Amino acid sequence: MIKKLWTRQWPFWLGGLFVGLAEIVFYYKYDMFIVVTTGFAQMYAVSEQYLFGIDWVARLYEPGIHWVIIGAVLGARLVAMAEGESRAWVHYNWPMLALSFVGGFLFSFGTRIAGGCTTHHFIGGLPSMSIASWVVLLSGIPFAFMAFGFAMKIKTGGYFRHQETWDIACRYHKHPDHPHPGYDPNYRPWRSPLHIFLTLFFLVFILLPVYFALSASGIETVYFDLFPHESELPAYLVWISSLFPYESEISGAVGDIGWENLVWLIASGLLLGFGIAKCGFGTECSVMAPESVFTKPDYFQKGGVPLSTYSMFRGMLPLQGFMVAIVVFNLFIMIRWMTGYGSVPNAAGEQGLYWGHILGGPLLATGAVFMIGCEVRTYARLGLGYATALAALPGFYLGYLPYTLFNEEIDAVVFGEGLTGFITLAEWGSSVIGGSETVWAMLYSLFLIGILVFSFGYGQRYLKTNLASLLTKNTDELVFR
Repeated sequence: MIKKLWTRQWPFWLGGLFVGLAEIVFYYKYDMFIVVTTGFAQMYAVSEQYLFGIDWVARLYEPGIHWVIIGAVLGARLVAMAEGESRAWVHYNWPMLALSFVGGFLFSFGTRIAGGCTTHHFIGGLPSMSIASWVVLLSGIPFAFMAFGFAMKIKTGGYFRHQETWDIACRYHKHPDHPHPGYDPNYRPWRSPLHIFLTLFFLVFILLPVYFALSASGIETVYFDLFPHESELPAYLVWISSLFPYESEISGAVGDIGWENLVWLIASGLLLGFGIAKCGFGTECSVMAPESVFTKPDYFQKGGVPLSTYSMFRGMLPLQGFMVAIVVFNLFIMIRWMTGYGSVPNAAGEQGLYWGHILGGPLLATGAVFMIGCEVRTYARLGLGYATALAALPGFYLGYLPYTLFNEEIDAVVFGEGLTGFITLAEWGSSVIGGSETVWAMLYSLFLIGILVFSFGYGQRYLKTNLASLLTKNTDELVFR
């Protein structure tokens, strides 16, 4: 059993549990859910400042590093090593790579408009009862389906699946119901100039902030704990220390946050990236699953989408993982809040809802579908080696620019006037209908648990299986039968 868990893909619910645990670990320390998109911008700002001497992003976001992102990429890479399979073998055509690039742009700009990414609002905001997060979710769903329809229209539907595995690709690529355009035994990614360029772009983006974050002040904090007198430092430690100049320390550097915080942040990221990479967890397919009950298999198959993907949606498998993550985190927040050991995080801002949440939801949904993954799923796909994730990175950078260059004008429109003063649904219910916030919070938790139970019950019926199979078999084992 342990070997199978380590070397094989997981069911969605188990990956979702790891995502929820990542949020709990982060919240326990910082009394807040995981936020990542601003950290992404700060990491781009490092390359701007130290490589090119520009400040297009850095004028608004201080150069820095986000260790949760580093941990998520490392966690996903650990999955690739455990399973003995990088996903760089998947061969995407030009339209799919271009779609991912556009998706990165739309999603990145959407995070600035909506005040956070889908992880912020769905995995953090929904457990926190955020009104704004529900608006972001509901406003985005129709656009997610329109984006999916566009992807099918340009004949890229065959690339949309929860996770690629070489074994499944070899066995089913000729099956008429399971098109697999990414399978090409003759494809060698390291012979592709585009793949090489995108990989170098990614390495610079990820490694340059790490280099400056391990600054001299942070490194020497450890050294001088071991060697109180500078004269006692071994020569090789003096040489290593010289590689990290004091004047280049950035936000989030070891000298800024300390080793304890660094380890805590990376641990949260490792859980997040490992859980997502082990099952293909993503907010975009999770929220689209319930609406799939109103569609027919023919619609997807005409668009070249594998029947296995349709079965995954109709079986509510992504929703199961999504709701496990949300429910476990929500219950932890509620317990901490009701016992006085923590607070309910704010996912909205000073007011409970802005026009930005309404306008940003469609951008986030469209971008996530085009990238074949939301932001945190893209981190995991970067660690796994997917070319679509690599193609999305330059788009992410460009997507920040409209906001960083015109942030005052944009903020005046999208965050100028709040639409409600209520931050959470519990606040709204208590004030407008009556009753205590605690009672409304408990009802909210029961509502989330109800959706979770529904997802498993519906999945059992549609896939004609039992609960034990849903809990023990991964997605491929459930849909390829």
